[in-house]
Amino acid sequence: MVNPSSTPPPTRAAPIALALEEVRPLVESRAWAWPSEATLREGERLLELVGQAWPAPDVQVEPDGSLTLTWEAGTRGWLSLQVCGRGTLVHSAVIEGDEYGQEERFDSALPAWAHALLRRLWGLLQ
Repeated sequence: MVNPSSTPPPTRAAPIALALEEVRPLVESRAWAWPSEATLREGERLLELVGQAWPAPDVQVEPDGSLTLTWEAGTRGWLSLQVCGRGTLVHSAVIEGDEYGQEERFDSALPAWAHALLRRLWGLLQ
């Protein structure tokens, strides 16, 4: 587990480094978990996979130490992708009134269903 009182390495993706700084007081004053190195690596890989093709997501550290990337597309809906260092990607969404939720294996590529939901959220898939 990463030491929350240490500064994130300079190689940390900027959105993740910012999310870590925002959650540091909660980790130090409450029972929030600091993300594991595996979670941070998965979060960085996910950011790399979505970074050039899609708008920038909001990145948040959850109380259990997982990382969530969230996109909101106005009235079309929202999508959250969550990693927790176990090699899986959990997604939940509401897009045009339809609810989605699933857990997929996550390794070197963006899982197919997560990619389809991003396309649907941004109106590229009907």
